[in-house]
Amino acid sequence: MNRPFIGELLDPPPSLASMVAKRLREEIEQRRFPLGTSFPTDAELAKAFGVSRTVVREAVSSLREAGLISTQRGRGSIVIAYTASPGFKITSEELDSADRLLQLYHFRSLIETEAAGLAAQKRTDEDIQRIYEALERGNHLDTFDSAIAADIDFHVAIAQATQNEYFLRLMATIRTATTARALLRYDSDRDSYVDFYRTVVQKEHLGIADAIRGGLPAKARQLLKKHLGGRRYNALLKSAATQASA
Repeated sequence: MNRPFIGELLDPPPSLASMVAKRLREEIEQRRFPLGTSFPTDAELAKAFGVSRTVVREAVSSLREAGLISTQRGRGSIVIAYTASPGFKITSEELDSADRLLQLYHFRSLIETEAAGLAAQKRTDEDIQRIYEALERGNHLDTFDSAIAADIDFHVAIAQATQNEYFLRLMATIRTATTARALLRYDSDRDSYVDFYRTVVQKEHLGIADAIRGGLPAKARQLLKKHLGGRRYNALLKSAATQASA
Protein backbone atom coordinates (compact mmCIF):
# COMPACT_ATOMS: atom_id res chain seq x y z
CA MET A 1 0.00 0.00 0.00
CA ASN A 2 1.42 3.32 -1.06
CA ARG A 3 1.73 5.82 1.74
CA PRO A 4 0.68 9.39 0.95
CA PHE A 5 3.52 11.82 0.41
CA ILE A 6 3.72 14.37 3.18
CA GLY A 7 5.20 17.60 1.88
CA GLU A 8 6.47 20.65 3.71
CA LEU A 9 6.19 24.25 2.73
CA LEU A 10 9.56 25.69 1.78
CA ASP A 11 10.72 29.17 2.52
CA PRO A 12 10.93 31.37 -0.55
CA PRO A 13 14.47 32.01 -1.82
CA PRO A 14 16.06 35.17 -0.42
CA SER A 15 15.81 38.30 -2.52
CA LEU A 16 18.86 40.00 -3.96
CA ALA A 17 18.34 42.88 -1.56
CA SER A 18 18.30 40.60 1.48
CA MET A 19 21.45 38.82 0.29
CA VAL A 20 23.24 42.14 -0.23
CA ALA A 21 22.06 43.36 3.18
CA LYS A 22 23.31 40.14 4.80
CA ARG A 23 26.76 40.53 3.25
CA LEU A 24 26.98 44.19 4.24
CA ARG A 25 25.83 43.46 7.78
CA GLU A 26 28.55 40.83 8.09
CA GLU A 27 31.12 43.38 6.91
CA ILE A 28 29.94 45.86 9.54
CA GLU A 29 29.79 43.26 12.34
CA GLN A 30 33.35 42.21 11.50
CA ARG A 31 34.35 45.87 11.98
CA ARG A 32 35.54 46.35 8.43
CA PHE A 33 34.14 49.90 8.68
CA PRO A 34 35.24 51.88 11.77
CA LEU A 35 32.47 53.76 13.55
CA GLY A 36 31.91 57.22 12.13
CA THR A 37 33.45 56.42 8.75
CA SER A 38 31.65 56.82 5.45
CA PHE A 39 29.74 53.86 4.07
CA PRO A 40 30.10 53.08 0.33
CA THR A 41 27.71 54.93 -1.95
CA ASP A 42 24.80 53.22 -3.69
CA ALA A 43 26.67 53.44 -6.98
CA GLU A 44 29.79 51.82 -5.52
CA LEU A 45 27.78 49.02 -3.92
CA ALA A 46 25.77 48.40 -7.08
CA LYS A 47 28.99 48.02 -9.06
CA ALA A 48 30.64 45.82 -6.43
CA PHE A 49 27.70 43.40 -6.19
CA GLY A 50 26.61 43.61 -9.83
CA VAL A 51 23.05 44.59 -8.91
CA SER A 52 20.80 47.56 -9.58
CA ARG A 53 20.70 50.65 -7.40
CA THR A 54 17.12 49.76 -6.49
CA VAL A 55 18.37 46.54 -4.91
CA VAL A 56 21.13 48.43 -3.10
CA ARG A 57 18.75 51.10 -1.78
CA GLU A 58 16.51 48.40 -0.31
CA ALA A 59 19.49 46.66 1.29
CA VAL A 60 20.89 49.89 2.71
CA SER A 61 17.46 50.83 4.03
CA SER A 62 17.35 47.63 6.07
CA LEU A 63 20.77 48.46 7.57
CA ARG A 64 19.51 51.91 8.48
CA GLU A 65 16.40 50.49 10.12
CA ALA A 66 18.60 48.11 12.12
CA GLY A 67 20.53 51.09 13.49
CA LEU A 68 23.82 50.15 11.81
CA ILE A 69 24.19 53.19 9.56
CA SER A 70 22.83 56.73 9.47
CA THR A 71 22.33 58.81 6.34
CA GLN A 72 23.18 62.48 6.69
CA ARG A 73 22.75 65.18 4.09
CA GLY A 74 26.08 66.19 2.61
CA ARG A 75 27.92 63.21 4.08
CA GLY A 76 26.05 60.23 2.73
CA SER A 77 25.81 57.20 5.01
CA ILE A 78 28.09 56.62 7.98
CA VAL A 79 28.53 53.57 10.18
CA ILE A 80 27.14 54.19 13.67
CA ALA A 81 27.06 50.69 15.25
CA TYR A 82 28.57 47.24 14.86
CA THR A 83 25.48 45.34 16.01
CA ALA A 84 21.81 45.88 15.22
CA SER A 85 19.62 47.57 17.80
CA PRO A 86 16.01 47.01 16.67
CA GLY A 87 14.56 47.15 20.17
CA PHE A 88 14.55 50.93 20.61
CA LYS A 89 13.00 53.12 17.97
CA ILE A 90 11.39 56.54 17.85
CA THR A 91 8.92 57.23 15.07
CA SER A 92 7.47 60.52 13.89
CA GLU A 93 3.95 59.17 14.48
CA GLU A 94 4.48 58.85 18.23
CA LEU A 95 5.76 62.42 18.41
CA ASP A 96 2.54 64.03 17.24
CA SER A 97 1.82 65.54 20.65
CA ALA A 98 3.79 68.23 22.44
CA ASP A 99 3.63 66.15 25.62
CA ARG A 100 5.50 63.26 23.96
CA LEU A 101 8.03 65.69 22.52
CA LEU A 102 8.53 67.13 25.98
CA GLN A 103 9.21 63.63 27.32
CA LEU A 104 11.78 63.15 24.58
CA TYR A 105 13.48 66.42 25.50
CA HIS A 106 13.75 65.28 29.12
CA PHE A 107 15.21 61.98 27.96
CA ARG A 108 17.63 63.67 25.58
CA SER A 109 18.79 66.04 28.30
CA LEU A 110 19.78 63.14 30.54
CA ILE A 111 21.58 61.25 27.76
CA GLU A 112 23.26 64.11 25.96
CA THR A 113 24.38 65.93 29.10
CA GLU A 114 26.31 62.89 30.26
CA ALA A 115 27.61 62.26 26.75
CA ALA A 116 29.08 65.77 26.63
CA GLY A 117 30.83 65.28 29.96
CA LEU A 118 32.25 61.92 28.94
CA ALA A 119 33.33 63.33 25.56
CA ALA A 120 35.34 66.01 27.37
CA GLN A 121 37.22 63.22 29.16
CA LYS A 122 37.59 60.68 26.34
CA ARG A 123 37.86 62.74 23.15
CA THR A 124 40.71 62.19 20.73
CA ASP A 125 42.22 64.64 18.27
CA GLU A 126 40.16 62.97 15.54
CA ASP A 127 36.98 63.43 17.58
CA ILE A 128 37.73 67.11 18.09
CA GLN A 129 38.31 67.55 14.37
CA ARG A 130 35.00 65.84 13.61
CA ILE A 131 33.11 68.04 16.09
CA TYR A 132 34.56 71.26 14.67
CA GLU A 133 33.96 70.13 11.10
CA ALA A 134 30.29 69.67 11.96
CA LEU A 135 30.36 73.11 13.59
CA GLU A 136 31.93 74.63 10.49
CA ARG A 137 29.24 73.15 8.26
CA GLY A 138 26.73 74.95 10.43
CA ASN A 139 28.37 78.27 9.59
CA HIS A 140 27.59 77.95 5.88
CA LEU A 141 24.06 76.56 5.80
CA ASP A 142 21.24 78.35 4.01
CA THR A 143 18.31 75.93 4.12
CA PHE A 144 16.19 74.26 6.78
CA ASP A 145 17.36 70.79 5.72
CA SER A 146 21.02 71.76 5.93
CA ALA A 147 20.44 73.18 9.43
CA ILE A 148 18.87 69.91 10.54
CA ALA A 149 21.75 67.92 9.03
CA ALA A 150 24.38 70.12 10.70
CA ASP A 151 22.63 69.82 14.05
CA ILE A 152 22.47 66.04 13.82
CA ASP A 153 26.12 65.87 12.73
CA PHE A 154 27.22 67.93 15.73
CA HIS A 155 25.38 65.92 18.36
CA VAL A 156 26.31 62.56 16.86
CA ALA A 157 29.97 63.69 16.77
CA ILE A 158 29.80 64.36 20.51
CA ALA A 159 28.35 60.91 21.10
CA GLN A 160 31.14 59.40 19.06
CA ALA A 161 33.73 61.25 21.17
CA THR A 162 32.57 59.34 24.26
CA GLN A 163 34.29 56.22 22.86
CA ASN A 164 31.15 54.38 23.95
CA GLU A 165 29.26 52.60 21.20
CA TYR A 166 26.01 52.66 23.16
CA PHE A 167 25.96 56.43 23.39
CA LEU A 168 26.49 56.57 19.64
CA ARG A 169 23.75 54.04 18.89
CA LEU A 170 21.26 55.77 21.14
CA MET A 171 22.09 59.21 19.83
CA ALA A 172 21.72 58.04 16.25
CA THR A 173 18.21 56.91 17.13
CA ILE A 174 16.97 60.01 18.92
CA ARG A 175 18.73 62.49 16.63
CA THR A 176 17.41 61.31 13.28
CA ALA A 177 16.14 63.84 10.75
CA THR A 178 12.59 62.56 11.25
CA THR A 179 12.72 63.27 14.96
CA ALA A 180 14.34 66.67 14.44
CA ARG A 181 11.70 67.72 11.92
CA ALA A 182 8.93 66.57 14.25
CA LEU A 183 10.43 68.63 17.06
CA LEU A 184 10.74 71.75 14.96
CA ARG A 185 7.10 71.74 13.89
CA TYR A 186 6.30 73.13 17.34
CA ASP A 187 8.72 75.97 17.68
CA SER A 188 9.73 77.47 14.38
CA ASP A 189 9.00 77.75 10.70
CA ARG A 190 11.67 76.82 8.20
CA ASP A 191 12.92 80.29 7.33
CA SER A 192 13.12 81.62 10.87
CA TYR A 193 14.85 78.45 12.05
CA VAL A 194 17.78 78.98 9.67
CA ASP A 195 18.38 82.42 11.19
CA PHE A 196 17.89 81.06 14.68
CA TYR A 197 20.40 78.30 14.01
CA ARG A 198 23.03 80.71 12.74
CA THR A 199 22.68 83.24 15.56
CA VAL A 200 21.77 81.14 18.60
CA VAL A 201 22.35 77.43 18.07
CA GLN A 202 25.81 77.85 16.57
CA LYS A 203 26.94 80.04 19.46
CA GLU A 204 25.76 77.41 21.94
CA HIS A 205 27.39 74.63 19.92
CA LEU A 206 30.69 76.51 19.90
CA GLY A 207 30.68 76.81 23.68
CA ILE A 208 30.02 73.09 24.06
CA ALA A 209 32.73 72.21 21.53
CA ASP A 210 35.29 74.43 23.28
CA ALA A 211 34.50 72.83 26.65
CA ILE A 212 34.95 69.35 25.20
CA ARG A 213 38.21 70.32 23.50
CA GLY A 214 39.43 71.91 26.73
CA GLY A 215 38.75 68.75 28.72
CA LEU A 216 36.15 70.43 30.95
CA PRO A 217 33.46 67.81 31.63
CA ALA A 218 31.47 69.83 34.19
CA LYS A 219 31.28 72.84 31.89
CA ALA A 220 30.41 70.66 28.89
CA ARG A 221 27.52 69.11 30.81
CA GLN A 222 26.30 72.50 32.00
CA LEU A 223 26.35 74.05 28.52
CA LEU A 224 24.70 71.04 26.87
CA LYS A 225 21.90 71.02 29.45
CA LYS A 226 21.35 74.75 28.96
CA HIS A 227 21.39 74.24 25.19
CA LEU A 228 18.55 71.72 25.34
CA GLY A 229 16.60 73.84 27.81
CA GLY A 230 16.43 76.93 25.65
CA ARG A 231 13.91 78.37 23.22
CA ARG A 232 12.72 75.09 21.74
CA TYR A 233 12.13 73.54 25.16
CA ASN A 234 10.09 76.55 26.30
CA ALA A 235 8.03 76.40 23.11
CA LEU A 236 7.24 72.77 23.82
CA LEU A 237 6.14 73.65 27.36
CA LYS A 238 3.67 76.15 25.94
CA SER A 239 2.43 73.69 23.32
CA ALA A 240 1.96 70.96 25.92
CA ALA A 241 0.01 73.35 28.16
CA THR A 242 -2.19 74.44 25.23
CA GLN A 243 -2.96 70.85 24.25
CA ALA A 244 -3.72 69.88 27.85
CA SER A 245 -6.28 72.67 28.20
CA ALA A 246 -7.92 72.05 24.82
